[in-house]
Amino acid sequence: MGFLKNRVIPGIGGAVVPGGTTANRPASPAFGLFRFNSSTNFMEYFNGTEYKTIANAGEANITVDSFTGDNSTLTFTLSTNVSAADQVIVFVSNIYQQPTGVYTITGSGADITFTAAPLASEPINILHGIGKTPN
Repeated sequence: MGFLKNRVIPGIGGAVVPGGTTANRPASPAFGLFRFNSSTNFMEYFNGTEYKTIANAGEANITVDSFTGDNSTLTFTLSTNVSAADQVIVFVSNIYQQPTGVYTITGSGADITFTAAPLASEPINILHGIGKTPN
């Protein structure tokens, strides 16, 4: 999709917004600029500092991974990759774990690594997908 000029389409109650690839973004955009990014297939806007994707409304698809501690295992593999430690909610023995100092996300987001091994028979529940909205 090439760059389109803004125009209102009579009779259908809509408008065509500018669009193009990520590489075609305006070099000096105005605050509040809206455009369709054909590289990502998402609408985006310029917040005065950077381009941000406009998220769809709806419910996130939250995943819960459950493990059991064995007093020696530090690293557990998640069912889907996560972007950062603050994008998961972790409970060990039903006690919330802070995302700093207790665990890190490793393996390009595929693993969670604890600083100390959860004790034998301790349930570990990790919720992720909380930072996503449906496409």
